[in-house]
Amino acid sequence: MKRRKKTCRIIAILLFSLAFLGGGFFHAEFFNVSADRDPSYELLLAQLGFPESYFEKLTALHREHPQWAFLPYSTGLTWEEALSGEDEYRLNLTPNTVNYPTSFHAVKEVGGNITFDYDQNAFVIMSSPNWVQASREAIAYYMDPRNFLNSDEIFQFEYLASNPMIQTLEGVERILSGSFMAQTYVVKPTLYIHDGLVTGIEPDTKKEDLLKYLVCEPGKTICVWNADRSEKEAGALIGTGDLVTVSDGDLLWGAESLPEDYVEPTHVTYTCVVYGDTDGDGTMTKRDYLFFKRHYKGYYALEGAYLTAADPDMDGDIDNRDRLFVKRAAYGYYPVTQRKVNDVEKKTPKAFGLYGADGQTYAECILEISEEYGISPYMLAVRLRQEQGTAGMSSLISGTYEGFEGYYNYFNFGASGVTAQEIVENGLTYAKENGWNSPAAAIRGGASRIVEKYISAGQFTLYLQKFNVIKNGVYTLYRHQYMQNLLAARNEAVRTAKAYRELECMDNGYIFYIPVYDDMPDEPAAKPVKDGNPNPYLQRLAVAAVETIEATTQEETEPASEASESDVSAEETGSTPDTENEENETETEPEPTLPILEPAFDRNIFKYDIRVAENVKSISLDAQAIANLVDNPSSFGRGQKNAVVEGSGKKELEYGENVFSIRVTAGNGTVLTYEVRVFREIPETTPAPTFGKTEPASETTTEN
Repeated sequence: MKRRKKTCRIIAILLFSLAFLGGGFFHAEFFNVSADRDPSYELLLAQLGFPESYFEKLTALHREHPQWAFLPYSTGLTWEEALSGEDEYRLNLTPNTVNYPTSFHAVKEVGGNITFDYDQNAFVIMSSPNWVQASREAIAYYMDPRNFLNSDEIFQFEYLASNPMIQTLEGVERILSGSFMAQTYVVKPTLYIHDGLVTGIEPDTKKEDLLKYLVCEPGKTICVWNADRSEKEAGALIGTGDLVTVSDGDLLWGAESLPEDYVEPTHVTYTCVVYGDTDGDGTMTKRDYLFFKRHYKGYYALEGAYLTAADPDMDGDIDNRDRLFVKRAAYGYYPVTQRKVNDVEKKTPKAFGLYGADGQTYAECILEISEEYGISPYMLAVRLRQEQGTAGMSSLISGTYEGFEGYYNYFNFGASGVTAQEIVENGLTYAKENGWNSPAAAIRGGASRIVEKYISAGQFTLYLQKFNVIKNGVYTLYRHQYMQNLLAARNEAVRTAKAYRELECMDNGYIFYIPVYDDMPDEPAAKPVKDGNPNPYLQRLAVAAVETIEATTQEETEPASEASESDVSAEETGSTPDTENEENETETEPEPTLPILEPAFDRNIFKYDIRVAENVKSISLDAQAIANLVDNPSSFGRGQKNAVVEGSGKKELEYGENVFSIRVTAGNGTVLTYEVRVFREIPETTPAPTFGKTEPASETTTEN
């Protein structure tokens, strides 16, 4: 048994040495020694440094993908320390849409900054259009590696070094499929090489200019000839029918004499096409239109490259539309330019290949950059889709944004801010400062930054680029994080897995560096699920009405007495009644003044006092929730009027202190309670406390 443990320990040391020192891939045979039994494999996981809470899911993954290698990345940080470090203002944002519960978003202050504006009933926008502060619970869920140990989401822990054995052009194209980058040129080729032709040559192009745009296999020679195979002189124009050769030696076409031992080298010939140039002189004149017109009317037929030149719209037919293009160019209205490409030959390595020097698809560009920098092309392709979406409509890559024309930022470096304008202009300022004046330059520059600033700094997985938990690293902990999007690493991982599955390469030997924290909870962090408006505050709390005891009169409390001498009727005196006094006697009592809360209402004050007179037997409390009154359009559908207010309405009062509670339940279940203490003045002679209407005291009658 001791020998077996020693063997496992040696294997663990070898794995760490290969991973951290070699930085490359290794064979899965190292794992197969203990693959027959789960206890043995768990022992290996323990020897490597994984906590027990990782065992079950990693063992299941090992059974499903035995070629995968799992290595712990020990952060040296406690779980609570790392979580608190990431739970800072604007470090992690979540999209405030109906696709995510409101518990994904913070409502408490973070670093003294509000995250939910209760008065406006809306989450505070941290980045346009709908990115808000992530809640601590959501951060915990996405930081806990144990939540993502499955066949898809685990790729956020994949080691991002390039591996040409499994990362191919086809794979990059699969990732880009369905997006604006699929089968699209990131840089439009100056020249197109297809079907033995060199097309896309502009009129009035000189021999030297043509050679600038052509490349071939190393060790080969490119030459340009006239259509009759005579030598093309320097400064001469390239016309339709001229020839380009790629040879593995000196091709002596056009020589006055040949050496006796001369053997013509192996070579490939391409024919030049200048659209609209039907006479082969390399420029557009009325003579070209004449040649075209004669062919169009059937006087004689153009053939070969000249026939191709007569089809500038490249639809395969010589029709009236082509005639219009050629005529306008011949008369100097505007030149003919190549408008599209049919069946463009792929740049696959082959003998004597001739290529347009700057023509490159997005997939080709990404693969070339990955090989140059030693970074996974799949990660670059997935990252581009993550940043620019499938449509690619961002102003950051349009090249037309006012003030920044001709500049591009494909990886959104420096594109931060609150408003959309601020985000775009900051990103394009970054691009301009770095000279990213073409899509290809922006992709190359962005990839270079990823390698230099992240991969080389130890952030060599998607997870570590999202969460910088590298203790004693190049950059400060929890800073220098590629994206604010809390979900980014997980989402990119899923896209990567999808591409691998489509390419049928899921069982290749991938390496995964899985973070481990000290003092981790026994159970993985739970995913927040609580939804609904989180606003439990009142906007109004006041006394809406009072009810008083009817005042008793002297006639009601004293028996009627006989009329005194002074009580003489108006009829006896003949006097006129005093109308003023009569009006005063019929006036109604003024409405009672409504009592007020002390202190004045504030949504953050939860205890109030009210004093009322002894004759106030009840009050009505009006309590209204902010969530039911304020419908803020910027709340993105999260201002539902679904708060429940309990405890308002009519309240009967006893003499002395009365305590009432107003309970507010927000849409997400959060509860706040406001307390209202009402003190009803106690009369000097205190009757027994009663509720409802108070009856007057009955009179006592004495019989004579």
